[in-house]
Amino acid sequence: MKMAKRNGFARIALITLAIVLSATARAFAADNAPRKLAVDEAVRIALASNQEYRIALARLAQAKERVNGEWGKLFPVLESEASLARQYAESGFMSLTDGQYDIRFVQIRLGVNPGVFYNSLAASRAAYTAAREEVRRVKGEAESAVIRSYFGALVAGEMITLRRESLDLLKTNLRDVENLFRTGSVPRFELLQAQVQLKSQEPLLLEAENNYALALDTLNFHLGSGTVRHVPDGSVLESESYRMPAGDHAGKKETLVRTALRNRPEIVQIEMKRDAESHTRLAQSSFYLWPTFSVSGSYGRTMYLPNPVDLGMPPAMSPDFSQISGSEDWQTTWQVRAAATYRWGALIPVDQTRALEREAEGREREAGERLEQLKRRIAISVNAEYSRLVTACLTIRSQKDNVSTAEEGLRIARESYRAGVIKNSELLSAELARTNARAGYINAINAYYGSLAELKREVGSDDDGIIMEDIRK
Repeated sequence: MKMAKRNGFARIALITLAIVLSATARAFAADNAPRKLAVDEAVRIALASNQEYRIALARLAQAKERVNGEWGKLFPVLESEASLARQYAESGFMSLTDGQYDIRFVQIRLGVNPGVFYNSLAASRAAYTAAREEVRRVKGEAESAVIRSYFGALVAGEMITLRRESLDLLKTNLRDVENLFRTGSVPRFELLQAQVQLKSQEPLLLEAENNYALALDTLNFHLGSGTVRHVPDGSVLESESYRMPAGDHAGKKETLVRTALRNRPEIVQIEMKRDAESHTRLAQSSFYLWPTFSVSGSYGRTMYLPNPVDLGMPPAMSPDFSQISGSEDWQTTWQVRAAATYRWGALIPVDQTRALEREAEGREREAGERLEQLKRRIAISVNAEYSRLVTACLTIRSQKDNVSTAEEGLRIARESYRAGVIKNSELLSAELARTNARAGYINAINAYYGSLAELKREVGSDDDGIIMEDIRK
């Protein structure tokens, strides 16, 4: 009796432990399960973890400080100084003193070449604008990459569903053929055909699963994660908001190209680089076009070290040279100096400033050539992406109806085969047509979202309206 009770308690303890361990395992799995993300949240996480985006922001702050540094050239230099000067001369005024001690409590210096200052400030502002456009460029590329990988993962998951459905249909078909073969209703050729079709579908499922795993890795890489911590939310595909761009497509392409040439960060960057090089060239030429205006001043105390003057006369009759050579007492001194300095040496072609001027001029011409090259490339890319978007939208519309037709055709084919009206090869053809229609529909969805993301990046705008709406209205 006691043994039975102990066994009962042991079983209860084991059951309780199993329940606790199972609950713990489920909680652990729930905590480590990938979290579903909406598109907007995925973009936000990607930007927060994108190192290149953070580097671009840091460079923007540096460019801002360069602008502040140029403005700072208008602020005078304030300093204090203590100095000792020693000198010697055999005759003349310098022979009357061995030097002096100076303490300058305040010294002020300010020198400005108007042309150099203006053009250097303008060049730094152009560099700041280019840095700001670099932030836009990196942001646009990051958003495009995460959106394309987001929908790439979604359609990869849909392909797995499609392959599994096809596999289930082929398994059901094989069972039907086996039953008919056993009753002698179909030849062995149809049985072999069904078996081959089923086995041919299994590698396609494995390929779809591998593609999905790769798509998830790519998405999480853009989200800054080394493991699969996030998955896309498939509910976005249920909205079916696949809008066709409104208006005349040829006119819309021209409008988008003009917008891209005006808004594209790379265009603005090269334009700012060209302007910066132009101002750099003008800054170098300002050394011989403008004088440098300077103002300086100081206030402090000075002690002179006079030499005794021997004129061969009695001390009482010797003249007082302290007004010339100074005295050994500390005395207050100050001075103010204003000047305009013209650097005529900069007119010589071999001067350093002239070489820097010519170098900046060469970089300015190079930027102009790169700008024209980029404009042609952007025009081609915008036209191509717009055409892909329109094609994807038309494909989605046609394939959506085609999927419904193919599914209805497959249903009729299955019933007809079971009734002995058609052969198994015709049933398999109907299943293949349905699979191809679904695959075409899924790939068109991927192409639609990918082209839309790329087109927004090409245009340089986050607004879908400029792409989708007819702006002539």
